[in-house]
Amino acid sequence: MLDFIEIKNFRSCESVQLCLGEPVVALLGKNGAGKTNVLHAIQLVADLCVGEAESAFSLHPRDTSKPTSFTLKFTIDSHAYEYRTRRSAVPSKIEVFEESLTKEDASLFSRTGEETLPTLLQILPKGHQATAELRPVADYLRAVRYYSLLQGFQEHFVGPQRSSLGDQWSDSSPVIEVARYEAWKAELAQGRARRSVQLRLLHLFLTDKPSFEELKTLLGDDGLGLLSDIRIEPVRLRAKPPAEKADKLDEAFESAYAISFTPGAGLAGAGRSFRYSGLSAGTWRILQLLTYLVFDKNSCMLLEQPEDSIHPGLLAKVVDILRTYSGRTQLICTTHSPRVMNLVGPAGIRLVTATNGSTTVDALSDDSLKVAEGYLQDEGTLAEFLDTL
Repeated sequence: MLDFIEIKNFRSCESVQLCLGEPVVALLGKNGAGKTNVLHAIQLVADLCVGEAESAFSLHPRDTSKPTSFTLKFTIDSHAYEYRTRRSAVPSKIEVFEESLTKEDASLFSRTGEETLPTLLQILPKGHQATAELRPVADYLRAVRYYSLLQGFQEHFVGPQRSSLGDQWSDSSPVIEVARYEAWKAELAQGRARRSVQLRLLHLFLTDKPSFEELKTLLGDDGLGLLSDIRIEPVRLRAKPPAEKADKLDEAFESAYAISFTPGAGLAGAGRSFRYSGLSAGTWRILQLLTYLVFDKNSCMLLEQPEDSIHPGLLAKVVDILRTYSGRTQLICTTHSPRVMNLVGPAGIRLVTATNGSTTVDALSDDSLKVAEGYLQDEGTLAEFLDTL
């Protein structure tokens, strides 16, 4: 579990100290207060430790004349780790690169230079004691992942517009060619696969039926009631012949898989099959979220506004599912939803504010926690209590 992060000189975070240490944490604040910057900082420091050269986020110092620094504390199998790094952005007049990792206050490494944790794991002899110490850290931090889950409403986009919106919106074809799946599977083995929901569904169907059925149960009539069925069937596509053979009548066929979705009983379209792009925005978002949750098996999921496009009554069930999985996957999210605040509870709320362009993050004080718990028992909701602060 991620327990604590200190962020210095990163975007709006001049000096932020954030206690995490809860299975579900919700960052609450006005638009522009810096909630997303905090999520990006958590992802960035995890990427820096494992030497992820293609991190989605760069240092972006608030003051370019100073280095950016992070301290991340986390727990793996009851062992406490602390990773520290101090770096200058490139290019910079002052070159700074420092990092260290401790376990139970004992140093695992401390260095300056360009070596990364994966490099250490590669150069250490097999069976070296340090490998057993460092491998769990690398595996854990690689499994920290940020998900924007932006709404594309891709059924309204056609042609080249869709491709300009990124991988998520190139995911709406009703069929997946075997060749495309095999290429994606090779990327997956290298840890660089696109975040395609349909390819993930196909991979679960072909290689991990229990997880595929688990996902169907979460979404199905005995779960959220959104999708009574997800069907994946092999099909043959007529391939376009090469130009030099365009005059020939014989055409090759290409193997593919067709994915279709049947809405739950009582919903619009119940009993009919729809392709991915034909799903409603709320169903589409929940399908994304739960597919990533079941398939990716992250140590920590950094999520923007899980409430978007989801009915408040259904949102409670979605958050309950996230809580059920929180022993395996910690959730740190941003939110504007009173329902999410109430479901997370006082201990998981972090208040994000901005003063003179600088972000501050605070947990509720011990006194506020006691008052909040009493308020919830006797007077109203947590969201109403937070409005009184």
